[in-house]
Amino acid sequence: MVTRKTAEQIMVPIGDYNTIPEKSTVYEAIQVLRESFHRDGQAWYGHRSVIAVNKEGEPTGILSLRGILQAAGLRELEEDPDLKADSWGWLYIKKLREEARLSVRDIMQPLRLAEVRANDDLTDVARALLKNKVNSLSVFKSGRVVGIVRTMDILMAMDGYFS
Repeated sequence: MVTRKTAEQIMVPIGDYNTIPEKSTVYEAIQVLRESFHRDGQAWYGHRSVIAVNKEGEPTGILSLRGILQAAGLRELEEDPDLKADSWGWLYIKKLREEARLSVRDIMQPLRLAEVRANDDLTDVARALLKNKVNSLSVFKSGRVVGIVRTMDILMAMDGYFS
Protein backbone atom coordinates (compact mmCIF):
# COMPACT_ATOMS: atom_id res chain seq x y z
CA MET A 1 0.00 0.00 0.00
CA VAL A 2 1.23 3.48 -0.88
CA THR A 3 1.30 5.90 2.04
CA ARG A 4 0.15 9.45 1.46
CA LYS A 5 3.09 11.84 1.57
CA THR A 6 2.77 15.59 1.88
CA ALA A 7 4.84 18.48 0.57
CA GLU A 8 6.07 19.15 4.10
CA GLN A 9 7.34 15.57 4.43
CA ILE A 10 9.39 15.62 1.23
CA MET A 11 10.53 19.27 1.04
CA VAL A 12 13.94 20.70 1.80
CA PRO A 13 13.51 23.08 4.75
CA ILE A 14 14.07 26.71 3.78
CA GLY A 15 16.79 27.01 6.44
CA ASP A 16 18.93 24.43 4.63
CA TYR A 17 19.50 26.82 1.72
CA ASN A 18 22.10 29.55 1.51
CA THR A 19 20.62 33.03 1.29
CA ILE A 20 21.63 36.19 -0.49
CA PRO A 21 20.18 39.70 -0.41
CA GLU A 22 17.93 40.21 -3.45
CA LYS A 23 19.83 43.39 -4.34
CA SER A 24 23.09 41.44 -4.73
CA THR A 25 24.54 40.94 -8.17
CA VAL A 26 24.25 37.71 -10.09
CA TYR A 27 28.03 37.40 -9.79
CA GLU A 28 27.71 37.45 -6.00
CA ALA A 29 25.00 34.78 -6.18
CA ILE A 30 27.29 32.59 -8.26
CA GLN A 31 29.98 32.91 -5.58
CA VAL A 32 27.51 31.89 -2.84
CA LEU A 33 26.43 28.86 -4.87
CA ARG A 34 30.00 27.85 -5.68
CA GLU A 35 30.96 27.97 -2.01
CA SER A 36 28.03 25.72 -1.12
CA PHE A 37 29.18 22.90 -3.42
CA HIS A 38 31.59 20.15 -2.48
CA ARG A 39 33.16 17.47 -4.59
CA ASP A 40 33.12 13.74 -4.04
CA GLY A 41 35.25 12.17 -6.74
CA GLN A 42 34.04 13.51 -10.07
CA ALA A 43 30.58 14.62 -8.92
CA TRP A 44 29.65 17.95 -7.35
CA TYR A 45 27.12 18.03 -4.52
CA GLY A 46 25.10 20.85 -3.02
CA HIS A 47 21.93 22.85 -3.51
CA ARG A 48 21.45 24.15 -7.02
CA SER A 49 19.58 27.21 -5.80
CA VAL A 50 19.98 30.08 -3.40
CA ILE A 51 17.17 31.87 -1.55
CA ALA A 52 16.88 35.62 -2.09
CA VAL A 53 15.92 37.64 0.98
CA ASN A 54 14.69 41.21 1.36
CA LYS A 55 16.26 43.79 3.68
CA GLU A 56 14.23 42.36 6.59
CA GLY A 57 15.75 38.93 5.92
CA GLU A 58 12.46 37.43 4.72
CA PRO A 59 12.65 34.98 1.79
CA THR A 60 11.31 36.54 -1.41
CA GLY A 61 12.60 34.39 -4.25
CA ILE A 62 14.70 31.51 -5.42
CA LEU A 63 17.57 31.78 -7.87
CA SER A 64 18.47 28.53 -9.57
CA LEU A 65 21.43 27.53 -11.66
CA ARG A 66 19.05 27.54 -14.63
CA GLY A 67 18.17 31.19 -13.96
CA ILE A 68 21.84 32.08 -13.75
CA LEU A 69 22.59 30.22 -16.98
CA GLN A 70 19.76 32.03 -18.73
CA ALA A 71 21.20 35.36 -17.59
CA ALA A 72 24.67 34.25 -18.72
CA GLY A 73 23.21 33.48 -22.15
CA LEU A 74 22.79 37.20 -22.63
CA ARG A 75 26.56 37.60 -22.32
CA GLU A 76 27.13 34.97 -25.02
CA LEU A 77 25.26 37.15 -27.50
CA GLU A 78 27.82 39.87 -26.90
CA GLU A 79 30.44 37.68 -28.62
CA ASP A 80 28.27 36.84 -31.64
CA PRO A 81 30.20 38.00 -34.77
CA ASP A 82 27.01 38.29 -36.83
CA LEU A 83 25.53 40.63 -34.26
CA LYS A 84 28.71 42.72 -34.21
CA ALA A 85 28.64 43.03 -38.01
CA ASP A 86 25.15 44.52 -37.96
CA SER A 87 25.08 48.29 -37.50
CA TRP A 88 22.27 47.94 -34.97
CA GLY A 89 24.19 45.12 -33.29
CA TRP A 90 26.57 47.54 -31.58
CA LEU A 91 23.63 49.34 -30.00
CA TYR A 92 22.27 46.01 -28.78
CA ILE A 93 25.67 45.01 -27.34
CA LYS A 94 25.84 48.33 -25.49
CA LYS A 95 22.43 47.57 -23.96
CA LEU A 96 23.62 44.07 -22.95
CA ARG A 97 26.63 45.55 -21.18
CA GLU A 98 24.34 47.88 -19.24
CA GLU A 99 22.20 44.92 -18.21
CA ALA A 100 25.21 42.78 -17.23
CA ARG A 101 24.90 44.25 -13.76
CA LEU A 102 21.70 42.31 -13.17
CA SER A 103 20.64 41.85 -9.59
CA VAL A 104 19.37 38.64 -8.05
CA ARG A 105 15.93 40.26 -7.90
CA ASP A 106 16.02 40.79 -11.69
CA ILE A 107 16.27 37.08 -12.46
CA MET A 108 14.97 35.23 -9.39
CA GLN A 109 11.74 33.26 -9.38
CA PRO A 110 9.42 34.91 -6.83
CA LEU A 111 8.46 32.41 -4.14
CA ARG A 112 4.75 33.05 -4.75
CA LEU A 113 5.06 32.34 -8.49
CA ALA A 114 4.67 28.58 -8.03
CA GLU A 115 3.66 27.28 -4.63
CA VAL A 116 1.95 24.50 -2.73
CA ARG A 117 0.62 24.16 0.80
CA ALA A 118 2.52 22.08 3.35
CA ASN A 119 -0.34 19.57 3.60
CA ASP A 120 -0.75 19.09 -0.19
CA ASP A 121 -0.16 15.48 -1.16
CA LEU A 122 2.46 14.20 -3.58
CA THR A 123 0.00 14.07 -6.49
CA ASP A 124 -0.98 17.73 -6.02
CA VAL A 125 2.68 18.73 -5.76
CA ALA A 126 3.60 16.86 -8.96
CA ARG A 127 0.61 18.39 -10.74
CA ALA A 128 1.68 21.90 -9.65
CA LEU A 129 5.23 21.34 -10.94
CA LEU A 130 3.92 20.25 -14.32
CA LYS A 131 1.27 22.97 -14.55
CA ASN A 132 3.75 25.73 -13.70
CA LYS A 133 6.57 24.25 -15.83
CA VAL A 134 9.11 24.69 -13.03
CA ASN A 135 11.61 22.42 -11.28
CA SER A 136 10.84 23.59 -7.75
CA LEU A 137 7.91 24.86 -5.72
CA SER A 138 7.74 26.93 -2.58
CA VAL A 139 5.98 25.22 0.32
CA PHE A 140 3.82 27.50 2.46
CA LYS A 141 2.40 26.86 5.92
CA SER A 142 0.35 29.46 7.79
CA GLY A 143 1.30 32.09 5.21
CA ARG A 144 5.06 31.56 5.56
CA VAL A 145 7.45 29.75 3.26
CA VAL A 146 8.80 26.72 5.10
CA GLY A 147 10.58 24.83 2.35
CA ILE A 148 11.18 24.01 -1.29
CA VAL A 149 10.02 20.87 -3.11
CA ARG A 150 12.15 19.90 -6.10
CA THR A 151 11.48 17.39 -8.84
CA MET A 152 14.15 15.19 -7.24
CA ASP A 153 12.21 15.16 -3.96
CA ILE A 154 9.12 13.90 -5.75
CA LEU A 155 11.09 11.20 -7.55
CA MET A 156 12.62 10.00 -4.29
CA ALA A 157 9.20 9.97 -2.60
CA MET A 158 7.58 7.84 -5.30
CA ASP A 159 8.54 4.48 -3.74
CA GLY A 160 5.69 2.08 -4.25
CA TYR A 161 3.82 4.12 -6.84
CA PHE A 162 4.89 1.89 -9.73
CA SER A 163 5.34 -1.47 -8.04
